[in-house]
Parts: sequence; C-alpha cells; structure tokens
Amino acid sequence: MVKTVAAILFLLFSTVIFATTQQEFYEYRASQNATGMINLISKLKNTPLLEKDATTLRILADACVEYGLWGAPKELKAKYFDDAIHYADMALKITPNNAYLNFVKGAAIGRLAQYKGIIQSLFMLGDFDHYINKAIELDPKLYRAYVALAMRYRDTPWPFANFDRSEELFKKALSIDPGYIYGYYELAQLYIKWGKISEARQTFEKIVSMPVENEFYAQEIDCKSKAKKWLETHK
Repeated sequence: MVKTVAAILFLLFSTVIFATTQQEFYEYRASQNATGMINLISKLKNTPLLEKDATTLRILADACVEYGLWGAPKELKAKYFDDAIHYADMALKITPNNAYLNFVKGAAIGRLAQYKGIIQSLFMLGDFDHYINKAIELDPKLYRAYVALAMRYRDTPWPFANFDRSEELFKKALSIDPGYIYGYYELAQLYIKWGKISEARQTFEKIVSMPVENEFYAQEIDCKSKAKKWLETHK
C-alpha cells in the first residue's frame, strides 16, 4: 500500500514537473528568450536518469535546435544542432515512433548541414529525408515537417532541388495550419528564388495582413516586418 501511494505521488510529481518544463519551453520559444532557453537547457541536462527519460530528452533536443537557430552565438550554432541530434538519438532509442521526435532530429540535421561543406551536407541529405518523412508518415498533420521538407527541395543544389515539389509541400503545410506565418514567409522566399515575383508579392501581402500566433510570436513578428520591408522596396 505504501509503495503504491509513493508510486502515485511520484507520477503526479513527474507530471507537474513535465507540464512546467514544457510551458517554459513554449514561452521561451515564443518570445525567443535566449537567456531563458539556455538556462532551461542547462537544467534539463542535469535531470536525474536523463538517458531513460524520453520526454525530457525530446524537450532538450527541441530546445537545442531553437537556441541554435536564434539564441546561440554564430560560432556555437553548429554545436547546439549537434547536441540536438545527440539527445534526439537518445530519446529515439526509447520511443522510435514518436513523430515529433523524428521531426526534431530531422530539423537538427538540416540545420547542421548548413554549417558543413557542400559535399558533407549532401551526405547528410539522406538522413534528413529519412527522419522528416518518417515524422510525416507517423503524423500526417505535422505541418512543420512539411515546411522543413519544402525548404530542403528549395535550398539544395541541382539536381536535388525541385521547386514544384517545394511549392506543393508548402501548400500542404499551410492547408493544415493556415495561420502559420513562417510557412508563408518561406513560401515567399521560394517564389523569389523561382523568379515568380508576383506570387511572392501576393504572399508577402498576405503575411502583412495576418494576425500573429502566440505560439511563434517573435518569429512571426519578424516575418511580418521583413515582408513589409520587402513590399516597400519592391513597389
């Protein structure tokens, strides 16, 4: 009886800790609070029995990707993407069929590839495709995975690029979440690269008119600012 009560209390305590940690992560990501995110990363790294805690490892990997994107100094960005891959690998050994975790690892690989030479980055392409496509297979509604794959078809060199496929994937993502401003922003970048300036202008105009989602507040404010600036300089 005592052991049962202790187990229940431990489970409740763990649930509260997880909810608090997850909320911290969401808040720091939304505001792009670099100090908060690096402190969260440090705290998560010191979690007891971390190697057995797939949930904490997933948040830690995700936090490393986010910090690498907008918080880390330029010379440390690749390190945090590499760390994200490491922690995602640890978690995938426990829960290999977690869709979001596969997305996080794929996203980390894609970002790390940007800091490698052209030959090495192309060798990483197969791993990126594997994890992102697996994430989509496991969760067809995971719209950010479609955006990541669309950017891959937009940004890789010939013959790996495919602008038609990229556009298709962006539109698929935006059909799932029509309010995802970052998705529209990256679609506009595709149109610019493709030479479809009219479509880019229409997409930027849409971005400027859209309300910001709280989940990605700072990122979407930045996208709206850049869209407005582009429109002002391309009249």
